[in-house]
Amino acid sequence: MIQGVTRTEGAVTIFHLRENLTPKKVKPFVKKLQDLIDSGRTNVILDLSSVNEICVMGLVSISSVFNKCRSLHGAFKVCSLTPETRKVFRDTNLINTVEVFDTALEALKSFHSENLLRSRHFSGSFYIEEKNAFVGWDRLPARNEYVN
Repeated sequence: MIQGVTRTEGAVTIFHLRENLTPKKVKPFVKKLQDLIDSGRTNVILDLSSVNEICVMGLVSISSVFNKCRSLHGAFKVCSLTPETRKVFRDTNLINTVEVFDTALEALKSFHSENLLRSRHFSGSFYIEEKNAFVGWDRLPARNEYVN
């Protein structure tokens, strides 16, 4: 059994891993993500904010899940790396393979941004006085500097 919380936001599933990805945890981790994919959840965000250690097999499994999602026309993104996991991602160059975001919100926005670019019409825009223009919600800065 792997400790984590799964949350669904539209067509995107966020899995917040709540423990280190040690060799004993890799198999349950892969099973959990494979179950998500098998149920049709191919747009996945892996939140690693609670993870301080990832073994080599864990990195391989993350890469494998990334490839599986892509082969099914989905996407797999990672967010909220701790300093320890960021170092491991950099050392193994996985940071240049898998999309990595600072927060789950930024990762989630990236899915909507891709969908809007494929769309013929945009919705959910906001008028920003400083820019004297309408700006789509997906183009707002991560830190909401327009809120008083």
